[in-house]
Amino acid sequence: MRKMLTALALAGVMTLAASQTVMAYNHEAIENAGEITITMMVSGTAYENDFETEKLPALIKEKWPNVTFEVTKLPDDNYYTSLKTKLASGECPDMILTQPMYAGQNSCYALAEAGYLVSLNDLDVVQGRQDLASVTYEGDIVTSTSGVSILGCYYNKDLFAQAGIESEPQSWDEFLEDCQKLQDAGIQPIVMGDKDQYVLQFGLYQLAANEIYPKNPEFDVQLRTGETKFTDEGTWDKVLEMYKTLYDNKYIDASMSLGYGASQAITDFIDGKAAMTFDGSFNAAALTAEGAAGAFERGYFPIPGTEGVYTATCLSAGYSIYSGSKYIDECKEILDYWQNGSSPVWHAHLDTGRIIATYGEGADTAPNYELFKPFIDLLNEGKGYYWCNQAWPAGTETEMEVLFSEMVGGQGTTVEDITEGMQEKFEDLMED
Repeated sequence: MRKMLTALALAGVMTLAASQTVMAYNHEAIENAGEITITMMVSGTAYENDFETEKLPALIKEKWPNVTFEVTKLPDDNYYTSLKTKLASGECPDMILTQPMYAGQNSCYALAEAGYLVSLNDLDVVQGRQDLASVTYEGDIVTSTSGVSILGCYYNKDLFAQAGIESEPQSWDEFLEDCQKLQDAGIQPIVMGDKDQYVLQFGLYQLAANEIYPKNPEFDVQLRTGETKFTDEGTWDKVLEMYKTLYDNKYIDASMSLGYGASQAITDFIDGKAAMTFDGSFNAAALTAEGAAGAFERGYFPIPGTEGVYTATCLSAGYSIYSGSKYIDECKEILDYWQNGSSPVWHAHLDTGRIIATYGEGADTAPNYELFKPFIDLLNEGKGYYWCNQAWPAGTETEMEVLFSEMVGGQGTTVEDITEGMQEKFEDLMED
């Protein structure tokens, strides 16, 4: 996994070299701090025995009895609003959840540029890692993360067999042939919940990883300098045309998908009503659950491209330290302990099944590892690219989704309209 995402050159940022000398932080800061309270704020929904709000504080207390670790977990929109308010007031928690590059309103690049994040170059767990470019801003690692998130195609092996498909497709033409075999056998090839328009990213980003970035890994860097545009021939027009083909042939039935939410598409897949669905590793538990069709074997593969197979994989969200914290070194101790690949906190986090670890004990025995192994193999071969929206100002992907929905919904929108709309939106957001 060390080779993962090394093609990423966004903003000329490179990972800290293993040979670079880094001043160590105080590794005994907590031991010498007396009774302290360290705070952290994350997004999501807290459940019974929740990792962040229950298990993590208890394990920190077990390791350091003098530390009270208080975690606040808020739904996404509330998290963004609260984070903005707390940063503006100078009352931000000591640690916060941040996203790689420019993804979301808690993007590590934007927060680092504003001076809110501490450099983590001196963490033990980042030394020598070559996969941290997307959380490195102007030479400083600003987010500590141990996992990746994958986009791929879940499929029903029983339905593939019924249609006479013996193996996973290795090219775009093979993928289309398989879709036709399924359709000819009376099986709906793909189900998607396009009513939740963000779902459109799940297929489009995979095709972009195949068709754009292998040819020009710096495409998004050059978008920001004006050297490339979404309207450039053979880039996003090709990706959009390829995805549109699935709707034109009813391999994805727009009359159904535009009325389905994401959860309904998952239900149809596990109920055996469609052979495939495009989704992420983050929904693996739901997509491998038993539905009305009973037990059947699932597979998971990257949508192949016209010139090979690449994977759309990004670093997961991670944890940053607020530059105004009174406990910077103490927070670094916690992050090093948490993500060292062997601690009780590490194992508790891995056991949630919500991260695909890139190193450490149990990474190869974590839930659904075998499902994700084809993607991990590609990453080890250097054939992995980040999710596009991580490099764009937030809102660019929304324009893409809205216009694509109009096109497949029969409203007369063309591929050219989409690429022009994306470029115009991108430029407007960059000006803002």
